[in-house]
Amino acid sequence: MLKKNIEQFNKKLEKEKMEIREELEKHKKMPRFGSETTDPDQETDESEEYGNQLSVVQTYKERLADIDSALKKIKNGKYGVCEKCKKEISLKLLKIDPESRMCQECKKKA
Repeated sequence: MLKKNIEQFNKKLEKEKMEIREELEKHKKMPRFGSETTDPDQETDESEEYGNQLSVVQTYKERLADIDSALKKIKNGKYGVCEKCKKEISLKLLKIDPESRMCQECKKKA
C-alpha cells in the first residue's frame, strides 16, 4: 500500500477516534431515575433510555477498539492486511471501513 494512502487513513482514523471519544464523554452522564417518581410508566421509560444509552456506549467502545487496533497496525507496518487470510485488504473497502480487520471475502464467510 502506498505511503500516501496510509497517511490519509491514519488521519481519518485519528479524527474518528477523537469524535468517538467526544461522544463517549457526552454519554458519561447517564440519566438519574427511579427515586423521584412513583409513576411506573416514567420508570419504564427511564429504564429503557438507560438501556439504549448503554447499547450506544458499547458500540462506540467496540468501534474505538477497532480504530486503536488499526492505528497500531499502521505503526507496525501491518495495516491493510486481512487478519484471517493475510491478503491485502482492498483500498475500496478501507475507504469505506478504514478500521477493517478482514478483506471482503473473509467478511462474507464470517
